[in-house]
Amino acid sequence: MKTNMNRKGISNVVATIILIAVAIALAVAVAVWVFGLAGSASKTATLQVQAVGLSGISSGKANLTLLVSNPSSSGIGINGFTLGSLSCVFSSPLQVPAGTQGEQITITLTISSKGTFYSVPSNGVTGSGGVTVPSSITVSCSGNQTAAVGVQYSGYLTTVSGQTYPFTVTASS
Repeated sequence: MKTNMNRKGISNVVATIILIAVAIALAVAVAVWVFGLAGSASKTATLQVQAVGLSGISSGKANLTLLVSNPSSSGIGINGFTLGSLSCVFSSPLQVPAGTQGEQITITLTISSKGTFYSVPSNGVTGSGGVTVPSSITVSCSGNQTAAVGVQYSGYLTTVSGQTYPFTVTASS
């Protein structure tokens, strides 16, 4: 018993063309995805922070001095900072333009009679060079941190985008 089926399929040439088209489409999709990730990573702003000092601890007003550099091609807004357990937020971001190298930010911290950092005066934030500090800036702080000469403090700057950049500083009189 012989069954004679008349099946027809696609030719080998058409099948090969379809396979090549699918492979090219997948290669293009992977390339777009990979280069899209690489492109967005290269556009990410990076801030470099170097703590210069925390001076004036025994005077009642300490100056936290930081050097910031922004080698990226876009500006960065600094939204606040922490120093140990003290956390502060600026009312308006400090602007660090693209290409900024080693510009100074000075933050004046008030020290209470009990020896803790507790606030930043209304005129307590200054910037040099390209760093723009809004004239009407106010600073809201929460928490407290004991102020002591010779103690090393860890902190970080927080950008508008939520990224944090750590620094370490040793307090001096």
